[in-house]
Amino acid sequence: MIELSNTVLVSFLVLLITTALLLIVQKNSANIIPGHKVTNRDPTFIIAGPSGSGKTSLFNMLTTDTFKPTVMSQVPNVAEDYMLPSITKSFKFKLLEFPGHVKLRYRLFDALKESTSLKGLIFVVDSTVDPQKLTETAEFLYDILALTERFPEGVGIMIACNKSESFSARPPLKIREALEKEIGKHIERKAKSLSAVNKAGGVSGENNEDESGAASLEFQSGRQFTFDALDGNVDAIEGSVLKSQIEKWECWIDERSVN
Repeated sequence: MIELSNTVLVSFLVLLITTALLLIVQKNSANIIPGHKVTNRDPTFIIAGPSGSGKTSLFNMLTTDTFKPTVMSQVPNVAEDYMLPSITKSFKFKLLEFPGHVKLRYRLFDALKESTSLKGLIFVVDSTVDPQKLTETAEFLYDILALTERFPEGVGIMIACNKSESFSARPPLKIREALEKEIGKHIERKAKSLSAVNKAGGVSGENNEDESGAASLEFQSGRQFTFDALDGNVDAIEGSVLKSQIEKWECWIDERSVN
């Protein structure tokens, strides 16, 4: 009788462990963008943005607590097992910073496709730039959103409005609205271009993949684009790497690190 009870108990434990492992595998698989291999399963925050916005300076400030003059980089900066120095003491994650040059952005896009545990993305912009000149920046952010919105619940994005100490800096809300407006214009241009290509005789496989990202964001719905319609939250927050005023950005990271 005792042996039978032990057998039943062992069988139950094996079934429980197998079920738990299956659920873990299914959860990880759900966070993978279809058609891409996985190279990074670590909890990860990514720093990205156009060249000259202050990305590398922010990475240095977060990892060394010092401001260092930087030059254009061609490879990502990586901090393994990074931990915020102030708020969350127990959570470690991978911090990645990618070059902003157009020809090097594929590194960022590959990382987005090949990661399964993205906690958030910090998109650094220069808040002194005229909002009317944010077209290229908005197109870059569009390309990022077309990937992050393929994740089941999207990915939270912070528009880090750097250089807010400058007299010519624009308020975060104005920058957010300007990017939103420019992305809307970019969507309209892409829709017209796709329509013209279809009328000319179809699209290539590469274009199909690109447009599938647009479709996942409901870019073809005919409605005006808004960040609020996305699965991932998009917050615009002011700060200054030069003046070491990054507390609000750290709080944003901390809030998402525990989720």
